Amino acid sequence: MNKTINIAVIGLGQIGSYLYNELNLKKKDIFNKTGKKINVVAISAKNKNKKRKFKINKKIFYSDPLKILKSKNKIFKAKDIDILFEVIGLSDGISKKIVEKSLKNKIHVITPNKALIAKHGDYLSKLAEKNKVNLEFEASVGGGIPILRTCLLY
Repeated sequence: MNKTINIAVIGLGQIGSYLYNELNLKKKDIFNKTGKKINVVAISAKNKNKKRKFKINKKIFYSDPLKILKSKNKIFKAKDIDILFEVIGLSDGISKKIVEKSLKNKIHVITPNKALIAKHGDYLSKLAEKNKVNLEFEASVGGGIPILRTCLLY
């Protein structure tokens, strides 16, 4: 069993930046709890020069997130990505393309993107199932859980 989990983070807004920072800060804790080494191999954002609370590793930065899935550089090959976090937040365009391509390439996807799941959730879920990977979107529907529970009680 592979002891390294290669991760790509697409979108470095508030959520993506927090996620990327936490992954880097808690690598040791994650390893101690799971026995798995976390390796962030690719990140992408609209603006590389935007002021952030952490320093961008230019070796793993991609201006075009679709190029991550075509990568054959020295650090990693696209097929080596285990999990892709999509935290852009659009329902169509680059968000849908990156999730769709990832699932087709047998890469697990995690997204808090409400718009994407609301509009394309059925299609993307079927695509994930067909390719035997996970599409995790609990963060996109988490706010609705209390409402769903209330409705089930009546």
